[in-house]
Amino acid sequence: MDYNERLSAPKHAVVEPKTEGPWFEDVQVGMTLELKKPPITRLQIARFAGASGDFNPSHVDEDIARDIGGMGGVFAHGMIGMGFIGQMLTDWLWDRPMRTFSTKAVLIVRPGDSLSCHAKVTRKWVEDEINLVELEVTAVNQRGEVTHTGHAIAMLPHRPIRIAEHLKRPYLVQHRVIG
Repeated sequence: MDYNERLSAPKHAVVEPKTEGPWFEDVQVGMTLELKKPPITRLQIARFAGASGDFNPSHVDEDIARDIGGMGGVFAHGMIGMGFIGQMLTDWLWDRPMRTFSTKAVLIVRPGDSLSCHAKVTRKWVEDEINLVELEVTAVNQRGEVTHTGHAIAMLPHRPIRIAEHLKRPYLVQHRVIG
């Protein structure tokens, strides 16, 4: 899978791969992120069942999900939506670590549903010399219904200090107090 497919970018879009994540100084409260995913397929649900080991018949067997389980047919694992939100965050953070990440599935996602993932920076602070950014995350289906909610906290570094070539390099002066 190439970089554009992973980002679920339109076929005609050219997306340059990133080499580093965001800097603390560049992130502002209110900043938003978005990732739109193509419709979920039954094959994708079956592959997720295999990868996760969750073979609950409600996810893979139409007859059981509809008739015995009373769920109206097969539906995607709640963790698929969390995975999409996680993809959005890690595509933005690149190599920056997350301190916490949690989501809650609040609405059933069925084959054919397209999820759009969103994040909004709600807080930015420094704690014990660690730069932290909190994001509220959601996923919505093609009807605008919220399917997942949650939050994440990421740790971001400061932008490196650069000294212009025409300036002299700073040097330290040692002071000694005699008393």
